[in-house]
Amino acid sequence: MELYEEEAEHLGPEFDTTRHACRAAIVKSPALHYLAHYSSGVFDFGVDALGDPPSPPDALPGGTRREELKRLGRHLTFQVTSLDRALQEARTGRLIRTVLHTEQGALFCDSVVPTEHVVGLVLDHAGAGPLFGHPAVDEADRAIAELATGLRGELSLGSLNPGGWETFGAPQALPGAGPREPHVSAGEGALDACAEAVRAQDLHLVAHVAGGEVLAMVDHLADPSLGPFFKQVTVEARRRFYLGFVRELGGLATRLNRAVRPVVGGLLVRAVLDVEMGAVYYYRLGPGEYVVGVTIDQAQVGEADDRMSALATRLTPSGP
Repeated sequence: MELYEEEAEHLGPEFDTTRHACRAAIVKSPALHYLAHYSSGVFDFGVDALGDPPSPPDALPGGTRREELKRLGRHLTFQVTSLDRALQEARTGRLIRTVLHTEQGALFCDSVVPTEHVVGLVLDHAGAGPLFGHPAVDEADRAIAELATGLRGELSLGSLNPGGWETFGAPQALPGAGPREPHVSAGEGALDACAEAVRAQDLHLVAHVAGGEVLAMVDHLADPSLGPFFKQVTVEARRRFYLGFVRELGGLATRLNRAVRPVVGGLLVRAVLDVEMGAVYYYRLGPGEYVVGVTIDQAQVGEADDRMSALATRLTPSGP
């Protein structure tokens, strides 16, 4: 596999181990086509297996796919910073991993520390299949999560378990009490399907949105087993936040789709906003219609995503 590497003029030897780690990640994971490193939104270096020829010396700047990817990565790191601020209200920690999964590829942005991000890309992934569990997308997702964790290790920092990959598939502790009825904040739309998907073990909140309105929203946030997650914020305060946030996610998805589609291709069908304590999931059902899920347990991020993928498949039998 022929790799192409590009670095910014400001790069010094302090980036050597980081560059080696990124090169090793893309060699190890054939699903990854592109990796770039950003500091405070500034492109540091990139390594790719795109197969595009280098730009001729007299080429006009900004016209190549690599230039488009650099700009998209810069845009994404700024979007992530803005989203991080918005999500702080839920008191679930920093935004550590963002997944933008389209019909033709996937873009990832994982945080090493708040000002340092790695951006990865999967292009032309084969087959429709489930959105969560897609072989190429999941392989790249895991690779970037491992890379971010490894780069944190260079700074003597522990793992944030991005994607919940380190705990995915581990045995779950059973809740102390029997199953309870979920709390219903909005009771129309796909209420029954949402109520069946939500549970106290992993997928703690599910909402169905269409036409800018939250038709259904159910949750298990008040389950006693989740008590330790509410030392800084009340259940009602989180419910209010998510009720507003799930409504706004449609507009955010539209803006992200506009930025990602020209480079990655296809409509945005899945997005994951992975924070230190859990994740928010967006799954597109149709024009202006989507389902949103929330987990507040980082160890269950993978399981909750799997349940959301199954819910989205159930509500769109013909596929996304």
